Amino acid sequence: MSEENTPVQGAERAALSVTEAGERRVYEVGYLLLPSIVENDVPREVTGLKDIIEKEGAHSISEEFPKFRPLAYPMRKHVGSAWEQYSNAYFGWIKFEGTGEEAKRIEAGFRRTHTVLRYLLVKTVREHVLVGARPPRQETPRVKREALTSAESSAPVSEAELDQSIEKLIAE
Repeated sequence: MSEENTPVQGAERAALSVTEAGERRVYEVGYLLLPSIVENDVPREVTGLKDIIEKEGAHSISEEFPKFRPLAYPMRKHVGSAWEQYSNAYFGWIKFEGTGEEAKRIEAGFRRTHTVLRYLLVKTVREHVLVGARPPRQETPRVKREALTSAESSAPVSEAELDQSIEKLIAE
């Protein structure tokens, strides 16, 4: 019998999964709402999504109201009896705290919502981590190799010649 399948190991795994499922964690769900929703109806749809979260016993920590955005690539969804293709959608997110079981039920609720084009549920941290844009890259002047090699290969200059060159530069 392999070590993975021993009864003790299996029982320990089951106990671990029960404690992990009962442990409260922070999750974030990002979602895309269909662009066919009238702009005035978007708050009602967001309220419906928040109701799914609250109905399962989780509580909302923070959120961003959906904004109409172009999609990086076209997405399809089966609406009615045909596939519809979308190139824009309302994007928003909600961060909430709940157990693993609650998160599974919330995910199922989002899957059943017909106005959600796509969603992504991830475990995250409570703090709001804002990643700013990368600062613009500054070009550094490039020194030509030829200039360096020609200066290095010149004959040594005496101190008197150097003084004369400096005198000429100051005089100008």
